[in-house]
Amino acid sequence: MSPESKGKTESGYLVLARKYRPGLFSEVVGQEAVVRTLQNAIRDNRIGHAYLFSGMRGVGKTTVARILAKALNCEQGPAPEPCNKCFMCTAINEERLLDFIEIDGASNRGIEDVKALRDSIQYEPMHSRFRIIIIDEVHQLSRDAFNALLKTLEEPPSKTVFIFATTEFHKVPKTIASRCQHFVFKRLSNQQIIDHLRFIASEEKIEISLYSLKLMAEAADGSLRDAETLLDMVVSFSGSQVKDKETEEVLGVINRNLIENLARAILNGQSEAIFSQVEALTSSGIDLKQFYNDLINYFRNLLLVKIVANPTKLLFYSSDEINHLKEICQQHRPEDLLRYLLMLQEGETGLRYSSQPRILLEAWLIKLCYLRNLKPVEEALEELSEITTKLPGSRFGKGEYPSGPSATLLKGKTGVYSAGSALPKKNANYSPKNGISAFNQETADKLYFHLLREKPALAPIFKMVNRIETDKKVLRLVYNQDRKHFAELINQNLVYLNRLSMELGGKEIQLVVENGQNFATGSEKHNLAPTIKESPAPEETQALLQDPKTRTLLNTLKGQVIAVKKKTGPEQK
Repeated sequence: MSPESKGKTESGYLVLARKYRPGLFSEVVGQEAVVRTLQNAIRDNRIGHAYLFSGMRGVGKTTVARILAKALNCEQGPAPEPCNKCFMCTAINEERLLDFIEIDGASNRGIEDVKALRDSIQYEPMHSRFRIIIIDEVHQLSRDAFNALLKTLEEPPSKTVFIFATTEFHKVPKTIASRCQHFVFKRLSNQQIIDHLRFIASEEKIEISLYSLKLMAEAADGSLRDAETLLDMVVSFSGSQVKDKETEEVLGVINRNLIENLARAILNGQSEAIFSQVEALTSSGIDLKQFYNDLINYFRNLLLVKIVANPTKLLFYSSDEINHLKEICQQHRPEDLLRYLLMLQEGETGLRYSSQPRILLEAWLIKLCYLRNLKPVEEALEELSEITTKLPGSRFGKGEYPSGPSATLLKGKTGVYSAGSALPKKNANYSPKNGISAFNQETADKLYFHLLREKPALAPIFKMVNRIETDKKVLRLVYNQDRKHFAELINQNLVYLNRLSMELGGKEIQLVVENGQNFATGSEKHNLAPTIKESPAPEETQALLQDPKTRTLLNTLKGQVIAVKKKTGPEQK
């Protein structure tokens, strides 16, 4: 307990944040690394001339600075732990030691203030072993003040220790930070805050539930001082017997039943309940953005209890509350809960900046209700396969598929496959969920499956081939004119495909578009652009193709002549 607890305000009451302010290193909560380093430095007489403490509000920066000042000037020391009983420790606790100076950087930020400070520390300490100067919120100093302070830090007076504290380390000039020993104070975990609040409650004879302590820890957001202040507020409202509902009311926390009811409506796809639930929220005066954040946390908890075997240490919930969460998400898969959670996070930005947050919230929650209608791709493909086998006039029975990588229709040394050829039944290398077109050569099979792994975006384009012709050294991909655009995409990756094909089967890829374009093989790296191959056409078309400008235009746009129309009327020249 802090020595400040001996002093009272005029009303006779000392707030909990001051009453239970640590007075010893051993009482500091959650900053073990900082405390241990400072104690070892004092024990080994490795005391620096300047320290910089950075971290968020309420985590113990100024408190540790005061304890360090007492440890350095204690009559029993310098000692790793001050006695808190001698004259020096008592004088520092009561802030009446002349050699102990604590100033606020926001109120004394000018260069004149720093000059006055420099003048006051030119001489040896009058009463204590070390003169301690604590500057809180040091980042508030002006640039000129920092420049004036820099020279003092470069050549510090003997037996003078500077301790700077800041919540915004990035605003401290690097020239100042480089001359200090920098200690980072971390934010406290919810468990550390709950344990400390539970200790205070036991000391003050306060009856409070774990749920209320958890709400305070979450609202404090890592700051122990904020949590102690919140506990003071709740006790002032409800007395020594704190109820959960009263804690929610004081902290402005949304009732968990409202969140649970809306979560059930989303998970069960009850879109008709969304409007009434949102109306209940707005009627209660609840901030929709805060509610949305709580809803995200709720779905996070559902996902956690679904995945983690022992979620007690992560949620700080009682066993009954955890079992209740498990019951809610029992019928839902982890991937479904993850989908809900990710979509909720996607809508957070829009809700934050929307001019009509209620309408956006209703629309987004209704969208979430329809997520349960989505089916996995595997199930959809399986149903599609079953429908295909039951279609009237279908040539494929159960176990036969209109496409597959294992078709083998060899004719001597040359293999030819056409899209209308009958296929054998599937084998171990084929899965109906792949939905791929048939290739009649082992090289093509290997090529396709390598594409699935290495370039999955190219594999579906590769399988749209109309026919594959093979011989000993060539793998010819033949596309019809209506699939010319697929051939053009393949042509852009022809060098890569040719290299892969040579590695797998020693075959060179040749790309052909029937009645349209011939593409170069992958080995001809100098001539990968498609060229026009004329098909039988009327005389007007042949004459048009002889025009150099027309041929250049067709080659540039990768087009073809479909028809030739002559101009008629007065405009014709």
